[in-house]
Amino acid sequence: MKKYSKLLAVTLCASIALASTGCGGTDKLKNAITNNKTASSDKANDSSDGNVKCLDYVTLGDYSTIKIKKSEIDKSTKEQVEKNIKSTGDYKKVKTGKVKKGDIVNIYYVGKINGKTFDGGSLTKKTNKAGYDLEIGSKSFIDGFEDGLIGKKIGSRCKVKVTFPKSYSQNQKIAGKKAVFSVTINFKEVYPKLTDKFVKKNLKDFDKNYENTAKGYTQYVRDTLLGEKAWKVFYDTCKIKDYPKSKMDTMKTQLKTSITYYLKNNGYTLENYLKSQNLSTKDFNKQLETTAKSDVGKQLVYGAVAEKENIKVTDKQYKDEVKTYLTNYNCKNEKELNSTFKDYYGVDAKSIIKDDILYKNVKNYLIKNVKEA
Repeated sequence: MKKYSKLLAVTLCASIALASTGCGGTDKLKNAITNNKTASSDKANDSSDGNVKCLDYVTLGDYSTIKIKKSEIDKSTKEQVEKNIKSTGDYKKVKTGKVKKGDIVNIYYVGKINGKTFDGGSLTKKTNKAGYDLEIGSKSFIDGFEDGLIGKKIGSRCKVKVTFPKSYSQNQKIAGKKAVFSVTINFKEVYPKLTDKFVKKNLKDFDKNYENTAKGYTQYVRDTLLGEKAWKVFYDTCKIKDYPKSKMDTMKTQLKTSITYYLKNNGYTLENYLKSQNLSTKDFNKQLETTAKSDVGKQLVYGAVAEKENIKVTDKQYKDEVKTYLTNYNCKNEKELNSTFKDYYGVDAKSIIKDDILYKNVKNYLIKNVKEA
């Protein structure tokens, strides 16, 4: 029913290193896979990969002045704040009005082909009492389904006609076939605006460097996005000359470990997953190589900036970040945290945490050179 990308590709994306996501280690366990990074130690040019000197592998672009459009950052900030508000789940159930693009509606549905139900085509009150929260326009369901709900009354039942893609890998038996879905639109989720009260209730302690207010939170989001944008603008001006084998091996280990862990928790082995997707080991290794190069390239660039500008990870930064990781991974001490990360990523927690901090420090340095037009 849903429009999935191949799980392998999704997992590879989910496993991308900190260099490409900019995420810290603050997600819950089910999202922990997004915090995959390679190692770095106390010195910016040291690494558990074998003291790789990043400047030997990178030609850095000019970062003395990074030009960014103010209107783009302002727009992105507004969109991200709205997205973050929705992620809290603090909404009112509205059962009136009509469905519009951008709405999040809770639904049940029963799909039929030639009058008969099919595997994976239904979600009912009996099978899932909570229903399914669908953002209209997210394209998370097959083409035609979400558009078919636009204009329908909230609280009503309606029928939506769709045609499954010819390459529908989730169920080849229904690929290319026409289907009719009976949909019950239970309610629309309406979220409040960002206020001081909302922040203190749902987003408190987001960052100790900002006020725990709506204004402070908005500034925090803006600064985060500005750092990501500055990084991207600068990164695109850099050239990777080569990829050190030690870093590539470390990254491949992290990616493969994350993928294997993810698949195991979804009832797959790597082998039977590849078979189900008609992917060969050669295909898998090729994707692994491509993703590893992308991630290592970014690590080399921010590592090179750190080397050139003498940007380091301080003991205080490390100790503060460890506390956050211990809390979010529900671990008693660093030994337990290291064991957990070995299982998830194939490397210890210390290397991941320090790489996380180094990347943030480099971004903060680049932000100082931003000129908003």
